[in-house]
Amino acid sequence: MRFLTGDAERADYDAIVVGSGAAGLLAAAVAAERGLKTLVLEKAPLVGGTSAISAGTVWVPCNPYAAEQGIADDPAQAAQYLRAVADGGTAPAVLDAIVRAGGEMLDFAREHCGLLFDSVADYPDYRPSFPGAASGGRSLQPRLFDTGRLGDLGVLLRRDPVPPYTMGEFKAWGSWNNFPWEELRARAAAGIVARGAALVGPLFAACAERGVTIAVDAAVDELLAPDGVIAGVVVEGVEVRAPGVVLASGGFEWDAHLLESHLDDRLRTRCSPPYNTGDAHRMVTALGAQLANLDQAWWAPMALLPGEERDGRPIGRLIRTERQGPGTIMVNRHGRRFTDESQNYNTLVRTYFQMAADDPQPDPPMYVIFDQRFLDRFGFITHRGGEPVPEWLTAAPTVAGLADVLGVDAAGLEKTILRFNEQARAGSDDDFQRGADRYDRYGGDPDNPYPNPCLAPLDVPPYYGMPLVAGAFGTSGGAVTDEHARVLGAGGATIAGLYAVGNASSHPVARGYPGAGGTLGPALTMAYSAGLSIGESDAAE
Repeated sequence: MRFLTGDAERADYDAIVVGSGAAGLLAAAVAAERGLKTLVLEKAPLVGGTSAISAGTVWVPCNPYAAEQGIADDPAQAAQYLRAVADGGTAPAVLDAIVRAGGEMLDFAREHCGLLFDSVADYPDYRPSFPGAASGGRSLQPRLFDTGRLGDLGVLLRRDPVPPYTMGEFKAWGSWNNFPWEELRARAAAGIVARGAALVGPLFAACAERGVTIAVDAAVDELLAPDGVIAGVVVEGVEVRAPGVVLASGGFEWDAHLLESHLDDRLRTRCSPPYNTGDAHRMVTALGAQLANLDQAWWAPMALLPGEERDGRPIGRLIRTERQGPGTIMVNRHGRRFTDESQNYNTLVRTYFQMAADDPQPDPPMYVIFDQRFLDRFGFITHRGGEPVPEWLTAAPTVAGLADVLGVDAAGLEKTILRFNEQARAGSDDDFQRGADRYDRYGGDPDNPYPNPCLAPLDVPPYYGMPLVAGAFGTSGGAVTDEHARVLGAGGATIAGLYAVGNASSHPVARGYPGAGGTLGPALTMAYSAGLSIGESDAAE
């Protein structure tokens, strides 16, 4: 255990937070602002968890940033939308708290942590056909953060290797080919971070500034709970006392046993740091807590690139613009499309599972296919037109040749592309309605010369393709909580002093994905509630 801030000799606190992702740090900052002596314990050697390598976007309905732009959001509509997305997996009181307290959480982050956001006014919710969906304003992007505020602690902030750009810049530039890479490298050299690191950075700084004790390389082994009442934790064999503990330690996507038990080996890769091994899940189970939605995850189609690692473990890479832009399709091993390629990543993988259930081959592959025109316009992951084709990408002068190398049915792929090309030129996907809703169109190309911003024919050889797998940002099931993030026991009463947020909990929208930032926004709101509640009466309401 290595202490970064605070008093390494102290053995008793008012509040302990397990995990240093955005939710954990916010809960700690709120508790510290209330005058509570607070300890954050991080299992990894760096601060930030999965949040720090995420896009950093937060989905918060009825938020003040949208209101400041004149974007109205009806709380009743937001609650209706959340109920549809949660699909019966979360108590209505918890969902109502997300709507009610989200704005307060953002005000606290702005006033007390210096964490500022910009509203992405035209970014629609992920499920635009659901009642109460918004056409924009609920997704917020953190502003760039100067790690100089952290001083010597800056090197301990986890970050991804991608140069620092915001969602707004990404949308404005339109294509990887248009990015000002030299400018972005200069930002990085100056200590400027974006996305997830820009979300976590201000919270890390706020905790340090408020005297929160933060330790890394600090794996929590056990909860201290004599007579069922929380009294602290055991970390590396040492008891540390506190009457309140917030579990914010992530999911179990890196634990083989829990994955096999609850997700039936459906998860083929992940992109999170390899410390999310279900520690909180095992600890709350030992206390008799309720658990729910353990068969759920934040799904996304991912590519497996040679050498892609995080903390020495292989990871997958999210494929989003690479399959949303006009001039791409996704197919199964028969060469047939099976879904709307432009829809949100979570729903896309869920439709893949439906397709796979009807295939006698276990874990059937899916493929992304595109042509030279798409590559020249958008690039593909790190590959750009005119560069040598990397070993992880398959290229062929004909569709049939590409199919043969990939192991896809050639006749099926040729037939699929012929039909798709006809529909793309006409501007209407009659098979899967790609580009028919506002979320699809947001991810399309407004400069596309064809009628639909999401559709363009694949007719400029050579042709390219690669297999994709079902990946996830993390699992989303865990301890069931009330609207104050208090963990519920088997009988429905709260376990006194115990809180869970984010993927350590049964996430409020574990069964769905409301919009960009749909994992982080509700997690932060529940963390805010936990920070306000810890140390108060734990009687169930």
